[in-house]
Amino acid sequence: MIKVYVVDDEKLVRHGIIGLIDWEKYDMKVVGDSGSGEEAVEFIRKEEVNLLFSDLEMPGLSGIPFLREVKAVRPDMQVVVLTMHQEFELIQQALRIGILDYITKAQIEEENIDALMLSVKKRYLETMHHSQLGERKITSNEVYIWETEGKKELEEAVMLLEKSRFPFEPLSENHLTFSGECNIIRLKSLIEEYGAEKSSLLELKQVKGIPYDQLEDILQTVMKRRLFADCRPGCFTYIYIYPELLNVKPGVSRKEITQLSMKMEFMVNGDCYESGMEKIKYADLSLEERIAVFYRFNLYWSEFSGKDFTHYFEEVGHFQWWYQWREWFDEIRRLVLKKIGETNAEISTMEAIHTAMNYIREHMDREIALEELLRMTGMSKSHFSRNFKEITGKTFVTYLNDMRIDSAKKYLMETKQSIYWIARQVGYADEHYFRRIFKERTGENPKEYRQNC
Repeated sequence: MIKVYVVDDEKLVRHGIIGLIDWEKYDMKVVGDSGSGEEAVEFIRKEEVNLLFSDLEMPGLSGIPFLREVKAVRPDMQVVVLTMHQEFELIQQALRIGILDYITKAQIEEENIDALMLSVKKRYLETMHHSQLGERKITSNEVYIWETEGKKELEEAVMLLEKSRFPFEPLSENHLTFSGECNIIRLKSLIEEYGAEKSSLLELKQVKGIPYDQLEDILQTVMKRRLFADCRPGCFTYIYIYPELLNVKPGVSRKEITQLSMKMEFMVNGDCYESGMEKIKYADLSLEERIAVFYRFNLYWSEFSGKDFTHYFEEVGHFQWWYQWREWFDEIRRLVLKKIGETNAEISTMEAIHTAMNYIREHMDREIALEELLRMTGMSKSHFSRNFKEITGKTFVTYLNDMRIDSAKKYLMETKQSIYWIARQVGYADEHYFRRIFKERTGENPKEYRQNC
């Protein structure tokens, strides 16, 4: 039972908070309350209190000095600050001291209270769990970690282990720990019974004396990156030397990946491609960041690869591990090299034309003059026109109109926007001219095309 103490100089507010909350529902019990900071400090000196709900604006001892005094008396006690207004500077100071949370008194209403209290309890338990882990150290030289996909899967794994009477210890929402002396053959058998494709078994060596909270932090940061890079089909067991994990250098940034992967040299030079892929593999990216960054790569090379970038999210949505992304990168490179091999242009010329192609796609919603592309590529008109047609198979004007019409088709199929709006989006200021060009290229006017699709 979590022992709670409430502090507020307004008696009605204090008793209102105590009476409004069903404390037992959240495994809590109010052990006392007071209207001043001095009384609160005196109480917690003598009695055990786990969680303090307190206003910071009171006569006498209050505010930041009150919080510091409370933490000095009971460093392990958690504090939820009650405020009338979200005073940014005061809250920032309180967070630096180490409060659990802050809530405005207006939030303590019947329709909000359940979600509010569940959040407070969750954060309290997580904080206490992390604190307790920090007080304990690993006693064996190696330890095994069973990593599941999430909290639900971990609960299923726990049920299997308990049923099999196999000793374990929970570490986080998706990690279970096992002593280095455990029956590893039996453990692997249980994981295979549970589902090896949904699990990873990590063996960490040279961990004796490491605090458990440090182990948890490493698993959520560096180890997450390493496992993403190392995971391969048909394997669920991976061995690491713990001190080596601490010395891992940070991966390249999103900006560096973009700059690296959008160079022609990256695609055509095998050594450059391999060294670049090694950097990208260990980039410190979340799943969402990875999908966003690689989308730009996919879009940038789509003119050479021929891949339809509108299907990108369906294509990569199930990717979890690097080997899946590596196969995807290799396929795009193969398609790009095939396209490059079909031309006689020099690499520098192809890169310049490719830059022009991407510029056209990014700016087709406005008038694009050939002179812009000539300045960008540093080519003469005849040299640009000849190479542009050799690489794309089209003249600049035809290429621009085809790209605009293809984009218009997607808008017609995937949105309910007006024909006028779509014409403007793809670079046609004159709707009637757009309708004429569209029919010339598709055999249907925009309205017929939308209805038929």
